Amino acid sequence: MEEIVKLRVILDVEQDIFRDIEIEMDAPLMHLHLATLDAFNWNDAHEMASFYRSNDAWDKGDEFPLMAMSPELPSMESAKVRDIVPSQNSRGLYVYDYLRMWCFYLEPISIGPAEKQTEYPRLMLEFGETPHPMSREPEGLDDAELFSDVFGEEAKSGDKATSTGDPELDAYLADDGEEDPSNGMENIDDYDDIF
Repeated sequence: MEEIVKLRVILDVEQDIFRDIEIEMDAPLMHLHLATLDAFNWNDAHEMASFYRSNDAWDKGDEFPLMAMSPELPSMESAKVRDIVPSQNSRGLYVYDYLRMWCFYLEPISIGPAEKQTEYPRLMLEFGETPHPMSREPEGLDDAELFSDVFGEEAKSGDKATSTGDPELDAYLADDGEEDPSNGMENIDDYDDIF
């Protein structure tokens, strides 16, 4: 008889937000990926994601990405739910959207036989209101420091950089909105076609 795991999927945010999902132990991880997005009402979201084996300290172990970089590597298509949570004492992680880094903690509540004439995966419990998937700012993209390695300390302070080393880029950055001295012929689209 097929085994079913009841997973508590906890979203890593300040408020308590979690879903309990029942799914077959031998279902592809892709099914758990889609069931998780559906349970949190993110079924229109289409970002990259990965599952990870984990431990009591919630460390990331072996990764099972949405898409494998080569056929011999594991992915959500080739791995099964039992590869992440093989027993009731195991734990897993699910990371969705590598820019916003939504992290979900996976804890098995119970493992048992499947109920007859029941379709899995199925949502068993909803707790807490889910934030919009785009509501979190992308990590590591602070605009003030985005180009600080190129433009120097001026970019961090918000001042215009005095020189980038590229004359064309310097001229563009120095443009303060005054009249253009090149008679409006800066763009190739401004020239008449010769053919």
